[in-house]
Amino acid sequence: MPETLTRAPSRRTPDCSAGASGEETKMKKSTLSLLFVASMTLVAPVAFAGDGGNRKMDADGDGTVSAAEHEAGAKAMFEKMDANKDGSVTAAEMDAAHAAMGKKKREGEMSSVEKIKVIDSNGDGKLSADEHSAGSRAMFEKMDTDKNGSLSQAENEAGHKTMMTKH
Repeated sequence: MPETLTRAPSRRTPDCSAGASGEETKMKKSTLSLLFVASMTLVAPVAFAGDGGNRKMDADGDGTVSAAEHEAGAKAMFEKMDANKDGSVTAAEMDAAHAAMGKKKREGEMSSVEKIKVIDSNGDGKLSADEHSAGSRAMFEKMDTDKNGSLSQAENEAGHKTMMTKH
């Protein structure tokens, strides 16, 4: 498993190459990719209308998920995972929430501990609402491959297919 999985260096990484050496740029890009992978698995069960009864991110039913809809869905998911309502999500809470939604861990998929490590910017072993929100925003930006400000079902499915496994 890559060493960059241990902790994201910062939530603010606007330009991976600005003032960075080649190795630093590669590490930042790798960290951002891993951040995306982890955040994909945190919000995946609530993606689109008609998704088997899961919460729906596509609030207006237009077939796409806007940034605002995605943010609202991610917030709802965080609140659902935070079982004891202490403002943070542990691996055990994440596992329990996924189990309650009928989500089963697939071969090669990151564990909840691994997902948390990727976006746990303060290294405390759990996710705050801010850490989860930052991961969700990064996920949305990465999945929006045509950069039109919304996610089509095709973008969503492609993102899930490639991002759910360990790299």
